[in-house]
Amino acid sequence: MGFKRLFGIGDPDESVEVDTQIPGPVYPGGEVKGEVLLKGGSRDMPVEGVYLRFTVRYVNYDNEEHDYQFQNASAVTYGSTLSTSFTLHKGAEERLTFSARLPWETPVSELGGRALGVVLSVKTRLRRDWNDDGTEVDNDLLHISALPLHEAVLDAFAEEGYYCDSAHVVHSYIPDTEQSHGFYESFVLTDRAPAPGRPEQLEVVFQTNVVGALIHVRRAALDVQSWDRKPPARRFPAAHHEVGQVDWHPRIRKVLEELALLDGH
Repeated sequence: MGFKRLFGIGDPDESVEVDTQIPGPVYPGGEVKGEVLLKGGSRDMPVEGVYLRFTVRYVNYDNEEHDYQFQNASAVTYGSTLSTSFTLHKGAEERLTFSARLPWETPVSELGGRALGVVLSVKTRLRRDWNDDGTEVDNDLLHISALPLHEAVLDAFAEEGYYCDSAHVVHSYIPDTEQSHGFYESFVLTDRAPAPGRPEQLEVVFQTNVVGALIHVRRAALDVQSWDRKPPARRFPAAHHEVGQVDWHPRIRKVLEELALLDGH
Protein backbone atom coordinates (compact mmCIF):
# COMPACT_ATOMS: atom_id res chain seq x y z
CA MET A 1 0.00 0.00 0.00
CA GLY A 2 2.84 2.40 0.77
CA PHE A 3 3.01 5.68 2.67
CA LYS A 4 0.37 8.24 1.78
CA ARG A 5 1.58 11.55 3.12
CA LEU A 6 4.52 13.51 4.44
CA PHE A 7 3.99 15.42 7.68
CA GLY A 8 6.29 17.82 9.48
CA ILE A 9 6.50 17.26 13.24
CA GLY A 10 7.93 20.46 14.73
CA ASP A 11 11.16 21.14 12.85
CA PRO A 12 10.64 20.52 9.10
CA ASP A 13 13.89 18.55 9.12
CA GLU A 14 12.19 16.02 11.40
CA SER A 15 9.44 15.24 8.86
CA VAL A 16 8.04 11.73 9.16
CA GLU A 17 5.88 9.68 6.83
CA VAL A 18 2.88 7.94 8.41
CA ASP A 19 0.44 5.41 7.01
CA THR A 20 -2.35 3.85 9.09
CA GLN A 21 -3.81 0.68 7.62
CA ILE A 22 -6.94 -1.21 8.66
CA PRO A 23 -7.81 -4.33 6.68
CA GLY A 24 -11.55 -4.97 6.44
CA PRO A 25 -14.22 -5.86 6.96
CA VAL A 26 -14.95 -4.23 10.33
CA TYR A 27 -18.29 -4.56 12.14
CA PRO A 28 -20.01 -2.88 15.11
CA GLY A 29 -19.12 -4.72 18.30
CA GLY A 30 -16.15 -6.36 16.57
CA GLU A 31 -12.43 -5.99 16.98
CA VAL A 32 -10.62 -3.58 14.70
CA LYS A 33 -6.97 -4.41 14.04
CA GLY A 34 -4.39 -2.61 12.01
CA GLU A 35 -0.92 -1.21 11.66
CA VAL A 36 0.71 2.19 11.76
CA LEU A 37 3.74 2.44 9.48
CA LEU A 38 6.30 5.12 10.30
CA LYS A 39 9.27 6.24 8.22
CA GLY A 40 11.85 8.52 9.79
CA GLY A 41 12.99 11.78 8.30
CA SER A 42 16.41 13.38 8.10
CA ARG A 43 17.22 13.02 11.80
CA ASP A 44 16.37 10.83 14.80
CA MET A 45 13.10 11.68 16.51
CA PRO A 46 11.84 10.55 19.96
CA VAL A 47 8.35 9.05 20.00
CA GLU A 48 6.50 8.77 23.30
CA GLY A 49 3.50 7.08 21.76
CA VAL A 50 1.17 6.71 18.79
CA TYR A 51 -2.55 7.03 19.52
CA LEU A 52 -5.66 6.53 17.44
CA ARG A 53 -9.09 8.11 17.80
CA PHE A 54 -12.15 6.67 16.10
CA THR A 55 -14.72 9.35 15.22
CA VAL A 56 -18.05 9.75 13.46
CA ARG A 57 -19.29 12.96 11.85
CA TYR A 58 -22.67 14.42 12.72
CA VAL A 59 -24.56 17.65 12.08
CA ASN A 60 -25.64 19.57 15.18
CA TYR A 61 -28.71 21.72 15.76
CA ASP A 62 -27.06 24.67 13.98
CA ASN A 63 -26.28 22.53 10.91
CA GLU A 64 -22.58 22.56 11.75
CA GLU A 65 -20.50 19.42 11.26
CA HIS A 66 -18.61 17.93 14.20
CA ASP A 67 -16.62 14.76 14.85
CA TYR A 68 -17.66 12.66 17.84
CA GLN A 69 -14.99 10.39 19.33
CA PHE A 70 -16.45 7.01 20.26
CA GLN A 71 -13.33 4.85 20.73
CA ASN A 72 -9.55 5.08 20.97
CA ALA A 73 -6.51 2.81 20.85
CA SER A 74 -2.74 2.91 21.33
CA ALA A 75 -0.32 1.59 18.76
CA VAL A 76 2.24 -0.87 20.13
CA THR A 77 4.61 -3.43 18.67
CA TYR A 78 4.56 -7.05 19.72
CA GLY A 79 7.46 -9.45 19.54
CA SER A 80 10.24 -6.88 19.31
CA THR A 81 12.31 -4.64 21.54
CA LEU A 82 10.14 -1.62 20.78
CA SER A 83 7.90 -0.31 23.53
CA THR A 84 5.33 2.47 23.28
CA SER A 85 8.26 4.87 23.77
CA PHE A 86 11.10 4.63 21.27
CA THR A 87 13.34 6.57 18.91
CA LEU A 88 12.42 6.70 15.25
CA HIS A 89 15.84 6.74 13.66
CA LYS A 90 16.81 8.71 10.59
CA GLY A 91 15.31 7.09 7.49
CA ALA A 92 14.24 4.01 9.47
CA GLU A 93 10.88 2.28 9.11
CA GLU A 94 8.86 0.96 12.03
CA ARG A 95 5.64 -1.02 11.95
CA LEU A 96 3.33 -0.71 14.98
CA THR A 97 0.21 -2.81 15.52
CA PHE A 98 -3.00 -1.88 17.32
CA SER A 99 -6.35 -3.40 18.19
CA ALA A 100 -9.53 -2.14 19.82
CA ARG A 101 -13.03 -3.45 20.45
CA LEU A 102 -15.61 -1.21 18.79
CA PRO A 103 -18.84 -0.37 20.61
CA TRP A 104 -22.00 -2.10 19.44
CA GLU A 105 -23.39 1.40 18.83
CA THR A 106 -20.74 2.11 16.18
CA PRO A 107 -22.56 3.52 13.11
CA VAL A 108 -22.57 1.60 9.83
CA SER A 109 -21.09 3.24 6.73
CA GLU A 110 -21.77 0.42 4.23
CA LEU A 111 -24.84 -1.69 3.57
CA GLY A 112 -24.44 -4.55 1.11
CA GLY A 113 -21.19 -2.97 -0.09
CA ARG A 114 -22.95 0.34 -0.82
CA ALA A 115 -21.89 3.57 0.90
CA LEU A 116 -24.61 5.14 3.05
CA GLY A 117 -23.12 8.62 3.43
CA VAL A 118 -22.00 8.21 7.05
CA VAL A 119 -18.43 9.47 7.57
CA LEU A 120 -16.27 7.64 10.12
CA SER A 121 -12.55 8.23 10.55
CA VAL A 122 -9.50 6.96 12.35
CA LYS A 123 -7.23 9.83 13.34
CA THR A 124 -3.62 8.99 14.19
CA ARG A 125 -1.72 11.19 16.63
CA LEU A 126 2.00 11.07 17.38
CA ARG A 127 3.36 12.30 20.71
CA ARG A 128 7.05 13.03 21.21
CA ASP A 129 7.08 13.49 25.00
CA TRP A 130 4.75 13.60 27.99
CA ASN A 131 4.39 17.38 27.66
CA ASP A 132 3.19 17.00 24.07
CA ASP A 133 -0.58 16.66 23.53
CA GLY A 134 0.13 14.97 20.23
CA THR A 135 0.07 16.04 16.60
CA GLU A 136 -2.45 14.58 14.17
CA VAL A 137 -0.35 12.95 11.47
CA ASP A 138 -2.87 10.86 9.57
CA ASN A 139 -6.63 10.87 8.98
CA ASP A 140 -8.25 7.94 7.20
CA LEU A 141 -11.80 6.94 6.43
CA LEU A 142 -13.05 4.05 8.54
CA HIS A 143 -15.36 1.64 6.72
CA ILE A 144 -17.86 -0.17 8.97
CA SER A 145 -19.94 -2.93 7.38
CA ALA A 146 -23.52 -3.67 8.36
CA LEU A 147 -24.13 -6.60 10.68
CA PRO A 148 -26.10 -9.61 9.41
CA LEU A 149 -28.95 -8.36 11.62
CA HIS A 150 -28.96 -4.98 9.84
CA GLU A 151 -28.94 -6.69 6.45
CA ALA A 152 -31.73 -9.15 7.30
CA VAL A 153 -34.13 -6.61 8.80
CA LEU A 154 -33.58 -3.97 6.11
CA ASP A 155 -34.00 -6.63 3.40
CA ALA A 156 -37.35 -7.49 4.96
CA PHE A 157 -38.35 -3.81 4.89
CA ALA A 158 -37.39 -3.74 1.19
CA GLU A 159 -39.69 -6.68 0.52
CA GLU A 160 -42.45 -4.58 2.10
CA GLY A 161 -41.63 -1.77 -0.35
CA TYR A 162 -39.29 0.35 1.80
CA TYR A 163 -35.72 0.56 0.49
CA CYS A 164 -32.78 2.04 2.38
CA ASP A 165 -31.44 5.05 0.48
CA SER A 166 -29.03 6.48 3.03
CA ALA A 167 -28.22 6.91 6.70
CA HIS A 168 -27.13 9.77 8.92
CA VAL A 169 -25.94 10.26 12.49
CA VAL A 170 -28.08 12.29 14.88
CA HIS A 171 -26.58 14.02 17.91
CA SER A 172 -29.32 13.15 20.40
CA TYR A 173 -30.43 10.61 23.00
CA ILE A 174 -33.34 8.18 22.81
CA PRO A 175 -35.30 8.55 26.06
CA ASP A 176 -35.74 5.62 28.46
CA THR A 177 -33.24 3.36 26.67
CA GLU A 178 -29.69 2.20 27.29
CA GLN A 179 -27.47 4.44 25.18
CA SER A 180 -23.74 4.78 25.82
CA HIS A 181 -22.94 7.57 23.36
CA GLY A 182 -24.58 10.89 22.55
CA PHE A 183 -25.62 9.89 19.04
CA TYR A 184 -27.58 7.30 17.11
CA GLU A 185 -27.68 6.28 13.46
CA SER A 186 -30.90 6.69 11.49
CA PHE A 187 -31.46 4.66 8.31
CA VAL A 188 -33.69 6.46 5.80
CA LEU A 189 -36.10 4.19 3.92
CA THR A 190 -38.19 5.35 0.94
CA ASP A 191 -41.49 3.79 -0.14
CA ARG A 192 -41.19 2.26 -3.62
CA ALA A 193 -44.75 0.87 -3.53
CA PRO A 194 -46.84 3.87 -2.47
CA ALA A 195 -50.33 3.21 -1.21
CA PRO A 196 -52.89 5.15 0.86
CA GLY A 197 -52.00 5.31 4.54
CA ARG A 198 -48.30 4.53 4.08
CA PRO A 199 -45.59 7.06 5.03
CA GLU A 200 -43.46 8.15 2.10
CA GLN A 201 -40.28 7.77 4.14
CA LEU A 202 -39.30 5.98 7.32
CA GLU A 203 -36.48 6.44 9.80
CA VAL A 204 -35.25 3.15 11.27
CA VAL A 205 -32.88 3.11 14.25
CA PHE A 206 -31.08 0.02 15.53
CA GLN A 207 -30.04 0.22 19.19
CA THR A 208 -27.63 -2.68 19.02
CA ASN A 209 -25.97 -4.66 21.79
CA VAL A 210 -24.37 -8.07 22.27
CA VAL A 211 -27.80 -9.82 22.25
CA GLY A 212 -29.43 -8.06 19.31
CA ALA A 213 -31.17 -4.75 18.71
CA LEU A 214 -34.18 -2.73 19.73
CA ILE A 215 -35.44 -1.39 16.41
CA HIS A 216 -37.31 1.94 16.35
CA VAL A 217 -39.44 2.85 13.32
CA ARG A 218 -41.13 6.18 12.66
CA ARG A 219 -42.32 8.39 9.86
CA ALA A 220 -39.30 10.36 8.68
CA ALA A 221 -38.72 13.93 9.85
CA LEU A 222 -35.19 14.54 8.59
CA ASP A 223 -35.13 18.25 9.49
CA VAL A 224 -35.81 17.56 13.19
CA GLN A 225 -32.92 16.70 15.55
CA SER A 226 -34.55 16.08 18.93
CA TRP A 227 -36.04 12.62 19.40
CA ASP A 228 -39.01 13.97 21.36
CA ARG A 229 -39.94 16.41 18.60
CA LYS A 230 -40.02 13.77 15.87
CA PRO A 231 -43.19 11.81 15.00
CA PRO A 232 -44.07 8.96 17.40
CA ALA A 233 -42.08 5.76 16.95
CA ARG A 234 -42.94 2.11 17.27
CA ARG A 235 -40.36 -0.54 18.04
CA PHE A 236 -39.69 -4.25 18.08
CA PRO A 237 -36.81 -6.44 19.29
CA ALA A 238 -34.56 -8.61 17.12
CA ALA A 239 -31.79 -10.98 18.21
CA HIS A 240 -28.58 -11.80 16.36
CA HIS A 241 -29.30 -15.53 16.60
CA GLU A 242 -32.66 -15.03 14.86
CA VAL A 243 -31.02 -14.11 11.55
CA GLY A 244 -31.89 -16.81 9.05
CA GLN A 245 -34.22 -18.46 11.56
CA VAL A 246 -37.29 -16.19 11.73
CA ASP A 247 -39.61 -14.32 9.40
CA TRP A 248 -39.32 -10.60 10.12
CA HIS A 249 -42.36 -9.62 8.03
CA PRO A 250 -45.05 -10.02 10.75
CA ARG A 251 -43.16 -7.68 13.09
CA ILE A 252 -42.57 -5.13 10.33
CA ARG A 253 -46.16 -5.22 9.10
CA LYS A 254 -47.43 -4.73 12.64
CA VAL A 255 -45.23 -1.65 13.05
CA LEU A 256 -46.35 -0.24 9.68
CA GLU A 257 -49.99 -0.76 10.62
CA GLU A 258 -49.47 1.02 13.94
CA LEU A 259 -47.75 3.95 12.21
CA ALA A 260 -50.65 4.23 9.79
CA LEU A 261 -53.07 4.40 12.71
CA LEU A 262 -50.97 7.10 14.38
CA ASP A 263 -50.95 9.17 11.20
CA GLY A 264 -54.71 8.81 11.00
CA HIS A 265 -55.29 10.54 14.32
